[in-house]
Amino acid sequence: MQNTVQITSKTSAARAVLNEKLAGRSSLERGKERTMTALEWIYRWGWASSTTLEILVGTQRSGLAQRLVKSGLLVSTKTLSRRNEKFLPGSFLTLTPDGKHLVEVNRMELMPYEHRSDRVNQNHLVHNEMAQRVTAELLSSGAIKDYRSEKEMKAKSQNAVKNPDVAWILPDGAKVSVEIELSGKWERDLDVFVHSSLVSLSTKNGPSRFDRLLIVTDSAAILKRYQEAFSTGAKFWTWQKNEAGRWTTCEQKTVPDWTNARITWQLI
Repeated sequence: MQNTVQITSKTSAARAVLNEKLAGRSSLERGKERTMTALEWIYRWGWASSTTLEILVGTQRSGLAQRLVKSGLLVSTKTLSRRNEKFLPGSFLTLTPDGKHLVEVNRMELMPYEHRSDRVNQNHLVHNEMAQRVTAELLSSGAIKDYRSEKEMKAKSQNAVKNPDVAWILPDGAKVSVEIELSGKWERDLDVFVHSSLVSLSTKNGPSRFDRLLIVTDSAAILKRYQEAFSTGAKFWTWQKNEAGRWTTCEQKTVPDWTNARITWQLI
């Protein structure tokens, strides 16, 4: 059984790193850098919460989001659900056309960006907020040097290539595939998840796409289920559609022993 890795909050460390980075700059220069950092983050993810932006720029209750809304660079949309969940923001922020333009005139690599906030799938807010907050904390503290959001990877991916929820690039250059799992997968969905994850880590046909896999969940039961599914010797099936267009099992495979060193876990 693989070990569980607990990533503690790095918000305080992130603030210290950013304060050092911004030291000696005027308040105007600091404000411009924070504005661009926040806008580019939303461009790369599609949306963000005010909480995530404060973590990202190393401040607390600074009113950054409100200022960017008032300046016409962001739009704030209230969350429809009123569930009381830790990672469910009360509202989310998207770029206005002016905000998008400001990002793109300072960026060499462009991506499609949808302005309409009603296109944001609110059923995925908790899932995506978890991915964003952890990434923002680690990036700001220097624990990771860069990342690729699912939105960025989707824009470049080949057909049938499953992208993780976010990919982290560590200071040593290692690439970590991060999966946020809030509901259990079963039967074909679980088999496909296991198989695609192992393919992304395999070096059988050359360099692997990712060096490590981190699975994050808030459920101890889900954590246990996935640990068992990825344990050495566990069986899973590959699947294909038959002539009638129905999914059928194709080949049974076994989880290899190298997963012990390549897959880690976070229960939050």
